[in-house]
Amino acid sequence: MPAEPRISRLALSYWLGGNRLQAWALTFLVTACTIILVVLNMLLNKWQASFYDCLQQYDLPGFIKSLLQFLGFSAVLVMASGYQSYMRMLLNIRWRRWLTDKYIDLWLRNLTYYQLNLAGSTPNPEQHISEDIQLFVTHSLDLAAGLLRHLVTLLVFSAILWQLSGVVTLAIAHYTIHLSGYLFWLALLYSIAGTCLTVRIGRPLFVYNIRQQTHEAEFRSCLGRIKEYDESVALYQGEVSERTSLIFHFQEIMRNYRRITDSTRSVTLVSAAYMQISVVFAFLAASPRYFNHEIQLGQLFEISGAYWYVHSALSYLIDSFGTFARWKAVASRLETFSRKMSEVRHSTRPCGVITYTPKNHLKLKNLTIWSQSNQAVLKNLTLDLQPQDRLLISGPAGCGKTTLIRAIAGVWPYLTGAIIKPENHTMLFLPQKPYIPPGSLRAALLYPAPALAASDARLYEILDICRLSRLIGHLDKADDWGKIMSLGEQQCLSFARALLRRPAWLFLDEATASLDLQTERHLYLSLEENIAGLTVVSVGHREALRSYHTLNLTVDSAGGWRLAPIDKFGSSTETRSEFGLRPALNNDCRRNCSLSRT
Repeated sequence: MPAEPRISRLALSYWLGGNRLQAWALTFLVTACTIILVVLNMLLNKWQASFYDCLQQYDLPGFIKSLLQFLGFSAVLVMASGYQSYMRMLLNIRWRRWLTDKYIDLWLRNLTYYQLNLAGSTPNPEQHISEDIQLFVTHSLDLAAGLLRHLVTLLVFSAILWQLSGVVTLAIAHYTIHLSGYLFWLALLYSIAGTCLTVRIGRPLFVYNIRQQTHEAEFRSCLGRIKEYDESVALYQGEVSERTSLIFHFQEIMRNYRRITDSTRSVTLVSAAYMQISVVFAFLAASPRYFNHEIQLGQLFEISGAYWYVHSALSYLIDSFGTFARWKAVASRLETFSRKMSEVRHSTRPCGVITYTPKNHLKLKNLTIWSQSNQAVLKNLTLDLQPQDRLLISGPAGCGKTTLIRAIAGVWPYLTGAIIKPENHTMLFLPQKPYIPPGSLRAALLYPAPALAASDARLYEILDICRLSRLIGHLDKADDWGKIMSLGEQQCLSFARALLRRPAWLFLDEATASLDLQTERHLYLSLEENIAGLTVVSVGHREALRSYHTLNLTVDSAGGWRLAPIDKFGSSTETRSEFGLRPALNNDCRRNCSLSRT
């Protein structure tokens, strides 16, 4: 199976793709501002020594000079801080845009979004693409910028602290040890001890944060499902059941959050004690030299400042442990999302052959359609449809009628045999529940081809033909038309789309199930009158549908099927069942089919 790019490689591709110059320029500017800030902190720390020396020596001119220096350093520091934040925000949104585009492309490519729904493996792709990518980018930049700042700080102030530490002589038994840079070594040992203890205590936070993200996503999904099916819940009076489900999922959030709070409390206790001790640690370590008159007050504060910066750099993991745990959780979720998208694209499944032909006909050869549980729902179907045929597919509920339409459309992957069909642009599929995106009515009519040329007069005419005349005059009104229109009106809108697109092949999957018989007849006749040479394939249960079709494919619950002209059923030679292979139609039946098409 081809390897799917990991989140790390996918994220870093921003610096290697078409926008790499922009990405590297912003990264360079953020890095430059960070280095400038560290250098300014070094100068300000050195400034402390002269400032406190002036205070100790009652040197007023030196005091005023130090204040002027401070104002100059502070002005540059403010400017560098502002521009660093500005550049980081630009880098954040542009990196997020790049990564979002990549994930949207992976999600929509080759019907991956549809296959994920079939597999039921990713319940909240919208959270991954919207929230998780935003958190991943923000936390990544925060951690990376912090790491860069602390690394530069560590290099600069370690040298200063080493120099200020001097040499300490230790007498152990009969041995004398001269230790250089003892303050640096104390800071290093202290930080290593604190980091190891924090990591050991806070390790469960990684797991708990991943679980929390999952529980929160499930809770949002339940809330969204109630919003989507609000009318059905209201009619079933299912409020109590939905409340029980919501409370159950929120209790999962609460239970896991209590684990997070317990773990966070332990980490906070350790880090707080660690930080409090570090406040006086440098003074305690340097105080012997001060009281021995080896250094002055200003140098003591300079040592304290240098020690604090070294200690802060070495303590970066402790200070950022919560952020790192959240980043790890988000990265793990995106990694899982990427892996599942790869799995559904490359998973092993029964695979038929779908080919396109310039000829205007549809052929199914020994087509067997399988369910997701590997059960054959339709067996060895052979069918040859010619232009202007009218095929009605009927049978009991759950026998695979809609699945056959999905297979012809190319969205159902579980099949064997062959499908030879016209190019996709000549075919249009109308589902039972149409998709109507929020926005203007014009956009809903033209979906999914907003660039389709259609004058207002033409749109008004089609609305009138499809018995949607009440909507004339609202073409450019933006609203949630899927909520405003009844299901019957939405199905009329689907027919309006068909009249606008004028396909050569039209597939209707119970596309008139919510319409009255008179409107259904009117719409079928409108198709015949307005689209020359149209071939229609319908799925439906109504007896009235037979009047608008010339052929009937009947499917049974065992995977068997039979094909005959309308009102020509009865001959045993017309049936091909799962138990044997017989001619689909005898000669008399074939002649009758031909006459029906004529």
